[in-house]
Amino acid sequence: MSRALRRQPLVQKPPAKAPAFRPGARPVKKSEATTAAEAVAAKRLPLYLKPIPGPVRKFFGDIVSELRKVTWPTREETTRLTVAVVVVALAIGMVLGGIDIGFNWVVDHTLLRR
Repeated sequence: MSRALRRQPLVQKPPAKAPAFRPGARPVKKSEATTAAEAVAAKRLPLYLKPIPGPVRKFFGDIVSELRKVTWPTREETTRLTVAVVVVALAIGMVLGGIDIGFNWVVDHTLLRR
């Protein structure tokens, strides 16, 4: 064992959790297993998601849930960033076009000279 490892304090592991079941207890029915949070979340689903089967509904419900957490940019930020992207794209296009025209001129006047 290296000296660096010997100098590190030992990390104590937390005690193991008690088993989640009690011996001799009656089994929990699936209807009882749903928590209050799941019931509230199921009631909050939009109407267009209700008739969809379980896993598909959960998938789209998760998407909707994540999209609600997104911090959307304002209209001004979106406009400003869009203009910046267009200007940079045009500038890079003009630079690459100039390089292409330059290489084309070099090839025409050196390699293709008769």
